[in-house]
Amino acid sequence: MSLRNCEIMVKDLEDSKRANANIASSLEESATSRGVPRSLRKFASPVVDAAMISHIFWPTLQNEQLKHHPRIQYKLDEFGAAYARLKNPRRLVWMNQLGTVKLQLDVAETKDSHNVVETKDFSVSPLLATLILHFESKPRWTPQDLSNETGIPEHAIQKRMVYWVNQRVIVAVHRPGGGLEYEIATIQHLASAAQDGDSASMMDEDGGDQAVSAMAQEEEQMGIYESYIVGMLTNMKTLPLEKIHNNLKMFVTGSDYKYNKTAHQLSVFLQHLCKQEKIECGPDGEYKLFKK
Repeated sequence: MSLRNCEIMVKDLEDSKRANANIASSLEESATSRGVPRSLRKFASPVVDAAMISHIFWPTLQNEQLKHHPRIQYKLDEFGAAYARLKNPRRLVWMNQLGTVKLQLDVAETKDSHNVVETKDFSVSPLLATLILHFESKPRWTPQDLSNETGIPEHAIQKRMVYWVNQRVIVAVHRPGGGLEYEIATIQHLASAAQDGDSASMMDEDGGDQAVSAMAQEEEQMGIYESYIVGMLTNMKTLPLEKIHNNLKMFVTGSDYKYNKTAHQLSVFLQHLCKQEKIECGPDGEYKLFKK
């Protein structure tokens, strides 16, 4: 079987690096023409680093419903417009759920018995970034409000917000009437928790919440791997375990999930897909799509 598809995938990544550099230069020139002072141009510089792929040759990726925070969407639109000028008539179609967003947040911490605010770096999914950015405009949100803003179901919002609660960035508060609200964690919250002698009131989580969050993350991660595997077998018809393993290590990119499984773990997952009749394994050990 020809490795032409893999060659195109590698070429896409190389072309993406060049396109990112050209777009950065274009946006800098645009800032200059608008008279943006040199001291402020770093704020006008692009913050998007995109992997532009030829969808025909890559595994099929599901584009989930997600309405980005306006700050993120503005940067994506700016980058997309620059790409359209550079590659006219081509246009970018964003895979909203994929990618990694790097953030710096001020977080209340307890250091040497003192409550202080420290700046911490985070590398999270676009959904997690969108959720936390909404707290810039309003310090308190309900799951329903966040669902309305992002287009993500409430139960999914609650699972994702466990991450920010775990990181002590957000406090989950259960109201007397049974409602749930999320608030920005402050030094006052730390002092209150210390006074009550109950750090769990700030964390607002138990083993069950952590288990649900871990399971949801694992399911989402394996779903991404499955989409790549199905795409590989669609393009290449049959592949052995080792080849699938190497391809995943090479091409699972553009997502907050990286491929970090062993060949044995992959083998177990492939057998799971076989039981679900999504793929099948021939007597020669080669995997292929299940024929119904």
